[in-house]
Amino acid sequence: MPDTLPDLASWGIDLSGYTVFTPPDPFEDHVGPFFFRIDGDTRKADAVHCVLPTLARHGNYLGGVHGGGILTLADYALCLVAGRAADGGTNSSFAMTVSIAVEFLNGARVGPPLEARGEPLQVTGRLAFARGSITQEGRTIALWSGVCRHVARAKAMTRKDEHMAARADLPPQAAPEGFEPFKASPYSTHIGPAFVRKEKDGASLVQPTLARMCNSGGALHGGYLMSFADTAVTRAAAMATDMAPATVSFAAEFLSAGTISAPMTTRVEVPKQGKSIAFLRGLLEQEGRAVLSYSATVMLRARS
Repeated sequence: MPDTLPDLASWGIDLSGYTVFTPPDPFEDHVGPFFFRIDGDTRKADAVHCVLPTLARHGNYLGGVHGGGILTLADYALCLVAGRAADGGTNSSFAMTVSIAVEFLNGARVGPPLEARGEPLQVTGRLAFARGSITQEGRTIALWSGVCRHVARAKAMTRKDEHMAARADLPPQAAPEGFEPFKASPYSTHIGPAFVRKEKDGASLVQPTLARMCNSGGALHGGYLMSFADTAVTRAAAMATDMAPATVSFAAEFLSAGTISAPMTTRVEVPKQGKSIAFLRGLLEQEGRAVLSYSATVMLRARS
């Protein structure tokens, strides 16, 4: 637990009854911390309550909470709700997101905490299905649903040791030729530097990977991957339309595990756009290997 807990008494939350994820998760600790509490049977709805205190570093350009932060909380909640349903609340299983869909209903502001609850739908021998919502001050911010693959935590930790050994003595990741750094939002800047190149039908982005982007199993965190994808979506939409985009819906399929061995790259296409809406899709890759397939719908507004 952090040495000092945020004071959320104004919102009726006492974090002394909550915990952070164990074992430590580098990306969640860097972006969060995220907190959760379990009340009752984890196979039932609303047994898991997740909380993200929002800070200035979670902000987007407009001062609201960045879509990547909301996607990360959705991923966090999905893995906790589905994972705890699979292991009965014992933390003996390791949940890995297979697919997730998030619908953004309202914007969130920095200051009040974000809360997430969910409902396990079905658990099989390898998969767990769940859905839920993210709220702020009683207002629904987003709806999420997804599928996780669950494996024994001991097995996942063994893979972590293999990942770490493979990364020893890796050379620094240089900025790519032909790409330009861009002024990012507070949230994106907090995660790490990224580089962009305008394309005829969208944009390409590259981001060097860092140890703080990993999950507790040593692979790149699903929330990080979606945060980079959301940054890529909004950047590509802005460059293609010269308007201010806001993500309305986001869907992703996790194809393979990413590591910090090489930069993450993506090419975002804008196959269709109108006066107030655009549809985008992209693929996160690492050294030519597909890691995350994603699509998004964004709302377009005139730049202020």
